[in-house]
Amino acid sequence: MQDRDKQEERHLNKKQQTVYQAPEHSEEELDLRELLRKINRRRTAILGIFILVVAAAVLYLYQATPRYTAQTQLTLDVRKSQVVDVEQIMSGISPESAVISTEMDVIKSSRLLARVVDELELDRVPEFNPALREGGNPGLKSTLTGWLDGLGFLGLEEKEEEELSPEERQVKEKKRAVRILRNNLEVDHRRDSYTFTISLTSENPNRAARVANTLADLYLTDQLEAQYEATQRAHEWLDDRLRSLRQEVQAAEQAVKNVRQQSDMVQAGGSTILEQQIGDVNAQLIQARVKRSRAESRLARAEEIKEREGGIESLGEVIGSQTIQQLRSEESSLRRKIAELSQTYGERHPEMVQARAEMEDLQEKINEEASRIIASLENEVQSARAEERSLQQSLNELKRDAETTMVAELELRELERQAQSSRTLYQNFMDRFQETQEQEALQRPDARIISPAEEPDSPSHPRTQMTLGLSAVAGLMFGVMGAFLLETLDRGFRTGDQVEKATGLSMLGMIPLLGRTKGKPWDYVVKKPFSSLAESLRAIRTAIHLSNVDQPPKTIMVTSTLPREGKSTFSVSLGRLSANSGVKTLVIDADLRRPSLEDVMSEQEVQHRLEDVLQGNAGLKDAIVTDEHSGLHMLMSHGKAPSVAEMLGSQRMKNMLAELEEQYELILVDTPPVMGVSDTWTLARSVDSVVFIVRWAETPRETVRSALKQMELLDIKVGGVILSMVNVRQQSKYGYGGYGYYYGKYKKYYKE
Repeated sequence: MQDRDKQEERHLNKKQQTVYQAPEHSEEELDLRELLRKINRRRTAILGIFILVVAAAVLYLYQATPRYTAQTQLTLDVRKSQVVDVEQIMSGISPESAVISTEMDVIKSSRLLARVVDELELDRVPEFNPALREGGNPGLKSTLTGWLDGLGFLGLEEKEEEELSPEERQVKEKKRAVRILRNNLEVDHRRDSYTFTISLTSENPNRAARVANTLADLYLTDQLEAQYEATQRAHEWLDDRLRSLRQEVQAAEQAVKNVRQQSDMVQAGGSTILEQQIGDVNAQLIQARVKRSRAESRLARAEEIKEREGGIESLGEVIGSQTIQQLRSEESSLRRKIAELSQTYGERHPEMVQARAEMEDLQEKINEEASRIIASLENEVQSARAEERSLQQSLNELKRDAETTMVAELELRELERQAQSSRTLYQNFMDRFQETQEQEALQRPDARIISPAEEPDSPSHPRTQMTLGLSAVAGLMFGVMGAFLLETLDRGFRTGDQVEKATGLSMLGMIPLLGRTKGKPWDYVVKKPFSSLAESLRAIRTAIHLSNVDQPPKTIMVTSTLPREGKSTFSVSLGRLSANSGVKTLVIDADLRRPSLEDVMSEQEVQHRLEDVLQGNAGLKDAIVTDEHSGLHMLMSHGKAPSVAEMLGSQRMKNMLAELEEQYELILVDTPPVMGVSDTWTLARSVDSVVFIVRWAETPRETVRSALKQMELLDIKVGGVILSMVNVRQQSKYGYGGYGYYYGKYKKYYKE
């Protein structure tokens, strides 16, 4: 009953142990010092990549053939002059960028490059005809070509060339030379400028200059030839067009002539005779109407005045008549005579009577003359009306004649318009034909050379300094990238911060890796009790003790994720160190499948083991052995148990641990890995604390998290994590939080 109460109290204490939870960061901050530490940790890889890249660049420079670049500069002549003011058949080149790009394409065209190959016989130069390189010094490229030939990759092409005729082979070599020339050619255009540069790269500096200048000259010649051909085509086309237009003009004029003859429409002064006649008659008719209107008006006036007594004398025609005027003069003289006679003789005097008789006779003559004038007005009206009727009749007849010729006139006008259009078109083409003849003799290229190519003094390729500089920069860059890649791919734990952030458990300490020359760790802590290994074990023991200050754990189970992580070494080393310092310590080998503590007690004979105690075949005192070097007590196992899980989780195992707690101050239980077997699960509830061993830089983080998650699901509380086999020198590169950093700073305090 007392043992059961102790077990429950121990289990409650385990649940009350505080577990460190790593703070959650919403955003990972950039730490410059950490970046520098990563670079320092991977400096060997960075240096290796750097040397590899630079060595590749040096090899490239050693194998590369020097090449020279010659440049010719041309500019478009946008100020092109014209002798005649005519829109050119070849209108010149526009300075737009698209047109300049087109001219650059013309320079790189196969037709123009083929002319360069023919001009300089480049197909007979080994640089532009690789077939002529046979028998030279075998370079890297030649060696590779021979290797591919040996594998049969080039055999088919050689067989095809052997089957070609000499003419076909020559054409193929010329095409290959054109292709190589285009690969070595570069045409650049400077922005906001009419100038473009032809750059030609060759193995021979003189050849580079000659090819560049020849290409520029042939380009200008090609422009002249294109303009000449265009002008010739335009000249021929205009000549043919003029002949056809001349025939059209002649046919149109003949048609107009035929219609005029058939319609009897003779022109005079810009119009036909019929039109002139109609105009004349119409004008005469208007005058006759005016004349008739005037005559009728005078006659009506005269008749109106005649109706009034004595009014006829006031008629203008009467007044204007010379006869009337003469009679009026005689009447005036006679009236004066009568007036004189009246005063002298009186009214009845014979002379007075005779004078009055003469007056009456004179009045009668005046009236007769006025009547005659009115009669003449009537005759004038009749005559004007007759003339108007005659002219109207003539005009109607002419209009009828005009109507009969209207259709012919419309046809004539249409033919005249066609003839005029043909004459105008013919004249325009004649002018253009003459202008093209004058322009043909004034053709000149749209571009000109402003800077011919000169033989270069130094090679343009390879650029040794730039290549080495770029390779150094690239090597450093790729080295740093490789370092960060290695850091990203590194899935092991290297610092306590990584452990705490990944697992949420507290970091109990780190155990440094002991060199092979220093022997076994459990022997080293006895020989060197003040070494760094011993001090790290003491720090871990203190951390475990302080994990529960009120009731420090006595029974500590040591486990790990995978085998060979150092849990057995840790258990024995800590046990020996504790026993050597006066703490009564027991180490139990609870790995009943593969015991690992045989090497510690190899000098002593072990008669009974843990399986014997759990099966009741031996007592604890008979099974526990003592280490002669440190006084450590150990309970070994032989790995022959029939049912390991049931045995470790049995009540007998719990009772045994409770009994041992009364006798020892510290009990270390070495158990199998948690991911290999389930033996640890049954034993974990019977101990005060569980310590999890993780091998430094080896155990994958995902595996550790998976094992801890499984233990959490089984309600097994882990007191903390220990990093084992820590490479002190490498670990010191991980910053201030690492064990190796402080070891490097304070190693003089240790006695190794």
